[in-house]
Amino acid sequence: MDEDVTKQSGKPLNLPLLIIIPLTVFVIFAITLYVWMEKQVTINDDGKLITVKTMQPTVARVLEENNITINPEDMVKPGLEEKVKEEMEILIKRAFPVAIKVDGKNLTIKTTDTIVMSVLKQAGIKLNPRDRVQPGLDSKVYPGMEIKVIRVTVEYITEKERIYYHLIRRKNDKLDKGVTRVVQQGHEGVKEVTYKVIYEDGIEVKREKLQEKVLKEKQDKIVEYGTRDSFVNSRGERIRFTKALTVIATAYDSGYSSTGKRPGDPGYGITYTGIPARRGVVAVDPRVIPLGTRLYVEGYGYALAADIGSAIKGNRIDLYYESYEEAMRYGRKKVKVYILADQN
Repeated sequence: MDEDVTKQSGKPLNLPLLIIIPLTVFVIFAITLYVWMEKQVTINDDGKLITVKTMQPTVARVLEENNITINPEDMVKPGLEEKVKEEMEILIKRAFPVAIKVDGKNLTIKTTDTIVMSVLKQAGIKLNPRDRVQPGLDSKVYPGMEIKVIRVTVEYITEKERIYYHLIRRKNDKLDKGVTRVVQQGHEGVKEVTYKVIYEDGIEVKREKLQEKVLKEKQDKIVEYGTRDSFVNSRGERIRFTKALTVIATAYDSGYSSTGKRPGDPGYGITYTGIPARRGVVAVDPRVIPLGTRLYVEGYGYALAADIGSAIKGNRIDLYYESYEEAMRYGRKKVKVYILADQN
């Protein structure tokens, strides 16, 4: 039967051709499908460009296929789950470190943001209306940058303060030179002052006075000082002086009661400066009246500061008298001592 069929057609059957033709068609179809599905993609990895062909369906698979690792802080556009399209550009922006000083802490974050405001928002840092940021919120961000957040607070305080009085000095030509007189005592006043105080990170940086109210007025101290440099004594002589002192005056003689020495003792009748004791010689405190100073003592007359005494300290003088009786009669008095102008 088969032989008859073959004979009737006149041509023998070619089995390999029957296989090759469908296979060729399939291969052509597969190649066409591959070419149709393969897409060209450009990857921009922080400025480094590579172009690849891929059949991967998503951005994530393309990056994985090309051994490109993405860190959690990095930015990828379009997103990792986006489908791949022909001539797509995948942009990778690598995160870089930025330091932030805020609230006494030093923070470091990785970011891809380009301005300071966005970095702070990423870090979860909230700003109060008065806070300052260095550099400014609109400043561009770069790797290794330090951003400083300065917390600014304002406080209104009221304090009581002293009002200091002044010392007013006035001339008085009726007072002797070197003599002063308090005409009016001074006392401090009190005022209540309200300030606006600005703090930066808890440290006061500015204090502005808003108002003040006087609670107690001050009173200035008034002191008069003498300018009179001469006077006329009981003999009608005009005495010129450079300074007048009020002192406590006592009297002494050369005897044992005053000096602890008797006639014949070494130094008996000799002053500290080496001159003989006589009327007109007075003992002084050299810190107040230098030795050798010529004086005029009220009620005693002209004198020379030439001696010292253990009891003569400060504004005190001891007047020499020839006898113990005269010294005792003099007693103790408050007198004026004039330092003479002419010391030659």
